Amino acid sequence: MSRGLKTNLLKYGITGAGCLGLAALYCGLRGFAGMTTVEKYRALCDGFTIPGLVALCVGVLLWVGNDGFFYGLGYCLDIARKALIPGGRRKMERYYDYVERHRQKKVTGYGFLFVCGGVCMAIAVTFLVLFYQLYG
Repeated sequence: MSRGLKTNLLKYGITGAGCLGLAALYCGLRGFAGMTTVEKYRALCDGFTIPGLVALCVGVLLWVGNDGFFYGLGYCLDIARKALIPGGRRKMERYYDYVERHRQKKVTGYGFLFVCGGVCMAIAVTFLVLFYQLYG
């Protein structure tokens, strides 16, 4: 097996297991065993929506952060950190240099978050449809 395939299987496997674990934790804390069928569908829908949205939102934050949306905030926090830590004067980096340094360190390989989040949301929509077929 190639190294890239192993890495992808590991990323998808860990994220998928985390999403399933969060869904199981949510359902377990709600007393899943004692629920009626309609309540189980609702709990499963809610249980898969939460990790799906978390995975999608983390993926969107990484995507937006790679496009430079947070460069200004990061620069301000970096300057504040350097100014507030005692121990002498340090040379302050210019904003242009900060941006160029961070453009070279872009995060890659986070598409699995969109895939796992989308799969969780598709499962949640399936349980939502099943819930409304019995509820309505």
